[in-house]
Amino acid sequence: MSINNRETVYHNVIHTFSKTIEFFDISPSEARLFSLLYLENSPMTLDEMSQALGKSKTAVSTGIRTLLELNLVKRVWKKGIRKDLYETNNDLYKRFMQTYINNWIKHAQNQHYLLKEIEKQLTFSNTSEEEAILLNKLATIIDFHQSIEKAFTMIDPKHNRL
Repeated sequence: MSINNRETVYHNVIHTFSKTIEFFDISPSEARLFSLLYLENSPMTLDEMSQALGKSKTAVSTGIRTLLELNLVKRVWKKGIRKDLYETNNDLYKRFMQTYINNWIKHAQNQHYLLKEIEKQLTFSNTSEEEAILLNKLATIIDFHQSIEKAFTMIDPKHNRL
């Protein structure tokens, strides 16, 4: 395979893989950054990532910070290199599913709490038909959030072996 063709394939893999990563609520720029790091055989500096993606060092630094917070990349140390190096955590399924599931569980729990607070405000002794309908719909929405939390908790890899 020619060098030009190899580069084209490499960039196509980054582009295509990043589309999957975006489904995990990661920005397109961060998804491309993760894809690049995943394909590399060795850790990369911010400068190397910036050059490879044609992005500013500031943009790459911001993306790396997000990926670090999501525990999708890690900072590594290499003897003789003073710059920070980064590489991906390689267990893709576990890392992405855990992040995605945790986000859904936290969101469902937060919404459930907020909706229960709203429900407390709507509890009346003499409710009109309109208020009763609203309370009924609110109860359905609360049940919906509980079902989301339960479903994501059931598929959580740290609780179940898939």
